[in-house]
Amino acid sequence: MLIRKRLFVYVGLMVAVAAALSTVAFAGSAKTRFEATLTPIPHDMVADHGSNVTGTASLKVDGTQVHVNIHIRGLTPNLPHAMHIHGILGDPNSCPPASADTSGDGLVSLEEGAPFYGPIDTSFTTSGDTSPASGLALERFPVADENGNLNYNRTFTIPQDVLDSLGSLHLVVHGLALDGNSSGPVGGYDTLFEAVLPVACGTISGG
Repeated sequence: MLIRKRLFVYVGLMVAVAAALSTVAFAGSAKTRFEATLTPIPHDMVADHGSNVTGTASLKVDGTQVHVNIHIRGLTPNLPHAMHIHGILGDPNSCPPASADTSGDGLVSLEEGAPFYGPIDTSFTTSGDTSPASGLALERFPVADENGNLNYNRTFTIPQDVLDSLGSLHLVVHGLALDGNSSGPVGGYDTLFEAVLPVACGTISGG
C-alpha cells in the first residue's frame, strides 16, 4: 500500500512538471520568425540601365516587438532607400508582374505597383517613427554604401493587426537614380519618381 501511495505521488509530481514545462514551451512559442527573399521588380534593362536589386530579410517577432535584419545588394550607391512592409491587411497581395507596367516605359512605377502589393503598413526607418506616416522620410531611411550594398538592423514595435497578417504581406524596396546621379534635389535623387520607384519585392513567409 505504501509503495502504491508513493507511486501515485511520483506520477502526480511528473504530471505537474510536464504541465509546467508545457507552459514554458508555450510561452516561448510566442517568438516567431518570418523571412523574405527580395528579387527585382520586373523591368526593361535598358530603361533602368541594368539594375539588379536582390536581398534577404528576417523578422523575429517577440510579442509586439520585431527585430528586423535586411541585407540588400545592387542598389544605387550613396543614396537612401525607402523600405516598407506593404499590403492590405487580411486580403491577398503580391509582388507586381511585368504586366503592371501599363505605361509601357519599361518600369513599374509606384502607382503601377501599389495595386498589387498594397499600401504601406510599416516603414523601416533608422530612427524615430516606423508608421506609414514616415513612408517618404528619406532622411531617416538607410543609405546604400559605395558598392550599392545596404545592411539594416533595428528592433521596434509593430501594430498587432500588422503582426496578425505578417505572413501574407510583402517587403518592398524603393529608389533608383536612373542616370546614376546621387546629388539630386529629392534626397539625392533627381525626381520623386526615382526616389519612390519600387526596385525589389519579396513575399513575407513564416510564423
